[in-house]
Amino acid sequence: MGNIRRVFPGGNTSVGFFSYHDNIIDIDRNMLYILKGMPGGGKSSLMRDIGNKAIQSGYNVEFHHCPSDPNSIDGVVIDELRIGIVDGTAPHIIDPKFPGLTDMIVNLGQFIDVELLKLYKSEIFAAKKQNRSAYRKAYNYFKSAKPIYDEIEQSNREKMDFVGINKLTKNVIERIFSKKSQELNYIGFKKRNLFTSAYTPDGFVDYTSTIIDGIKDRYYLNGDIGTGKSTFLSRIADESIFRNYHIEIFNNPLIPSKIDSLYIKELDTIISTSKGIKNYIYTTIDLDEYFNGEHDNVEELQIYDTLINRGIESLSGAKEAHSRLETVYKKCINYDEIDKIKEKLWKEILSYE
Repeated sequence: MGNIRRVFPGGNTSVGFFSYHDNIIDIDRNMLYILKGMPGGGKSSLMRDIGNKAIQSGYNVEFHHCPSDPNSIDGVVIDELRIGIVDGTAPHIIDPKFPGLTDMIVNLGQFIDVELLKLYKSEIFAAKKQNRSAYRKAYNYFKSAKPIYDEIEQSNREKMDFVGINKLTKNVIERIFSKKSQELNYIGFKKRNLFTSAYTPDGFVDYTSTIIDGIKDRYYLNGDIGTGKSTFLSRIADESIFRNYHIEIFNNPLIPSKIDSLYIKELDTIISTSKGIKNYIYTTIDLDEYFNGEHDNVEELQIYDTLINRGIESLSGAKEAHSRLETVYKKCINYDEIDKIKEKLWKEILSYE
């Protein structure tokens, strides 16, 4: 049985839908299969089934979940075979960079009964309109939460001992990078950005524990808003890049310019703000120790939480509309033909062993 990692290639953020789909698999790959099709057209099920087949065959698999429905799959990577499969439809449109060489389109849309689908035109248009409206509301709520976050951040920052934090950062860098690095039999991204958490219709979903599992050295970075966690992680990331190490940066689900977790491959070390790390053996780096004063932003936090929750409720409305689209399309699709495509793809993937 192979190991499983779960991530989000995109997020519902304060700047709208934010995509790292280009980071699903590196260009130095054997093949990226790009699925094109329709809602309810079997893309997610196809990727999930092939991913599970790979796990049963002993391969490690990385599932890329959809932030607008965490039970749905946007991509799957079988790293040992350098194979990826992705959903290449909106809002994360992906097209081949080197068609036939490193990328191949798989058109599942060919299995739609177009004449039957035309009978549901008005239902499809209505569901699409509701879907767009719900997303607009969600992103406006998340956008509105950002200045509240900024106000809390500034208020707390004014009470921080950043001279002490700079000394701490230097000491942590010396400690982490004093380790002997391991040689990697690895071809891929030098720096890879993704999300391990997201705001979804099901609430806040965090898959960081699937990244942490199996890593040798783990650091939990504790600190309130404005204590400098993202800056701390950025400095360690910069040091890693300077030393020519491979790193994975997992960004904040609301403010994607901020960092929540950093994994340094050559040192097999992760530093994370996720509380999921507490299920493992870890070392704490506590930035709250450098906070001097009282927390006086209770009201702002309540407003912030309300806006985030309203955004999540709106995402639920978008998911409901999308589910109606899927229900319609499922009546018009030949799934037997899609199953044949799935088996054909699996045989092709095994040819790269």
